[in-house]
Amino acid sequence: MILTKEVRAEIRAKREPKVQMGGKLVPGSVPFIRDLLSKVHDEHDRDDLLGELAGEYLRADLDDEHLLVQRERLANHPDAAVMWLGLAHSLSLRSDGAGEAKQAAARGVEISRQVGTLVRYALTCQAQIARKTGDWKLFESALQELVEDAPTERAEDTGLDESLIQDLPEGSCSTDLVARYRRALSSRG
Repeated sequence: MILTKEVRAEIRAKREPKVQMGGKLVPGSVPFIRDLLSKVHDEHDRDDLLGELAGEYLRADLDDEHLLVQRERLANHPDAAVMWLGLAHSLSLRSDGAGEAKQAAARGVEISRQVGTLVRYALTCQAQIARKTGDWKLFESALQELVEDAPTERAEDTGLDESLIQDLPEGSCSTDLVARYRRALSSRG
């Protein structure tokens, strides 16, 4: 395991000062992580480092670089729902990424259902993507599926997320569906 507490502390410590890399100003942690990546051979260590690299780019508002790392992680693990969901999140941050973000989220949900884990997590991500992109039909569909799935117990999954229904724009979602989601939230609490 390459990502020890010490390595994470070193990554944080190297964020400043920023350095030039590829014509852009990046956190000093980026070349440090890239150097570690060049030396690692274990695929899990590599993915852990790529996850850290994606986070560094995200913190620095380097969306294009963040997206490239998410695509690389997905290429390395095309059957992992969380990789599809990570890509969907990254795409949803872009003005030109809505369509692909929704497709990636749908693939993440599909894989989660196939393997029977993280279904609520995937549906929550899909609802978040739909909300970010203003696709209220998809949002309602994901919310409905979350309500239906709420009673299902799984060893690997998350609970329902109250923030999905907070501050919804007027008319964006059925009030009945929001009420049913609230009931599902309180019954799982």
